Amino acid sequence: MTAVDLTESMLAVARKNRLAGLVKFEAADATRLRFEADRFDVTCISFALHDMPLRIREGVMREMRRVTKPDGAIVIVDYDLPRSRLGRRLIHFLIGLYEGKYYREFISSDLDSLLEDTGIRAVAKTSVLMGAGRILKAARLAAGQKHR
Repeated sequence: MTAVDLTESMLAVARKNRLAGLVKFEAADATRLRFEADRFDVTCISFALHDMPLRIREGVMREMRRVTKPDGAIVIVDYDLPRSRLGRRLIHFLIGLYEGKYYREFISSDLDSLLEDTGIRAVAKTSVLMGAGRILKAARLAAGQKHR
């Protein structure tokens, strides 16, 4: 198992986890991974997409698609908004207090479209954290398969 992060400080935190001995940690730019194509059965990104401008998000998703095996899974964990209007307003306000400038753009963006545009299709979604988060399981679109 391999984990990458752009910053050594986040890798230092991850290395303190009790399961860290099972993981190889590497500092890397997720838009330019050193791994060969079709390397991993599963790739995952957790609570990071909302911290990136759209252009970087697109690059990360393209790289995740590239290094995931054709029959593999791509898992995305990040913010979402509850369905109720009050819940949406409350969560958007509260999370907006401590998240950076890209959160507001991310939360109002169409993640499914981003995935499709980068050759990935969401196949399952699980709402978590009372609707404030989501876990998406996605798959690569086959070469030549139409994106939307």
